[in-house]
Amino acid sequence: MRSEWSVRIALTALALTVAGGGTAPAHAQYVAELTPFFTSFYPLQEIKFDESGSTTDLTLKHKSGPGVGARLTFWLSNTMGIEAAGAYIWSAPFFSTEDVAGTPSLSLPGTIINGTGRIVFRPARTNLYLLAGGGIVSRAGEAWEGDEVKKTTFAGVAGLGARANVTPKFALNITIEGTFYSLDADGSEAAFFEPSFQTDLAVSIGIPIGFGRR
Repeated sequence: MRSEWSVRIALTALALTVAGGGTAPAHAQYVAELTPFFTSFYPLQEIKFDESGSTTDLTLKHKSGPGVGARLTFWLSNTMGIEAAGAYIWSAPFFSTEDVAGTPSLSLPGTIINGTGRIVFRPARTNLYLLAGGGIVSRAGEAWEGDEVKKTTFAGVAGLGARANVTPKFALNITIEGTFYSLDADGSEAAFFEPSFQTDLAVSIGIPIGFGRR
């Protein structure tokens, strides 16, 4: 429920920001921008184990968690840019089974690192922007220890955001983006994990810092 409300609040903030912006934002004048940001991470799918011959339905899922990161954007024109982004997220994986009364679970320390390259498109005369690209998702922590575990996965990313100009020299970027990838955490013939498609949602607020006026 908490994650649903956070996403609803972010979507509402995006809608209000877009509705309130009728002119091209000031950051169109910059050649490059560095945007440090805070983010909230919401994994939408569970990671299932291959429990062939077992009556126990064991699953693993990362918890929603906070993170920090930064984006570096180079504007090729007033509407098109290329961007590199990275985020460090505190997200503890936890194991659970629904076949035992009380649904016992075990939580372990863990982190996720995302690194992506993307194209950013900003329609003229609006503070809305769209992004799409690809990169990697890498996991660390006790749940992902061992040479047989695949810790890094290639992923696609897509999202949308809006610029809120608080003052002529201070703005906030509000972004919602999804990371999409196929996860086979061991990839061996004697597979411990089942292959699964994963979708991770991230909601972030950042402060863009411009460099080099056009």
